[in-house]
Amino acid sequence: MKTEGPPLPPGEGRGEGRTEAGILRDLVSAQRALRSRFDDFRRALERRDEEAYRLALTDFHRCLVRWTQAEEEALLPAILRASINGRDPRRELRLEWVQVRELARYLLSQVTDRAQIADILGLAENLERRLAAHESEMEKVYYPAVATLLNDEETRILRDAVPPP
Repeated sequence: MKTEGPPLPPGEGRGEGRTEAGILRDLVSAQRALRSRFDDFRRALERRDEEAYRLALTDFHRCLVRWTQAEEEALLPAILRASINGRDPRRELRLEWVQVRELARYLLSQVTDRAQIADILGLAENLERRLAAHESEMEKVYYPAVATLLNDEETRILRDAVPPP
């Protein structure tokens, strides 16, 4: 990770008054807010509280779509500017985003259609694994690579998509 430097002019990288550590913290915090929503779903599922897990999954799915679309719109251009060697982030991340969104959508459809609990549990486990892998890659590779490259507009797009507390 690059070292923190002084604030850059607006529209030039970190933006006015923003630090690399602050931007990285904000990105990780947004991802953790999304994870918290998924964990709410998992806890309700473990209790077999059908109404609670349906509502929690609906909320998670809505937040997931909004956040991943913002990442695709704002984070991906910064990642491409970072030119990470040995990676094809456009292909890799778009595939991950589509897989996670589609798996969450399918899981929600199965919950809504009252599929067998074994099927729902299996899909939830699959989504858990994919989500954890995506989170790890974003936190270890992509977020640190873009923390100094996000411009004000990209930062605004991401900030507007952060799941509410």
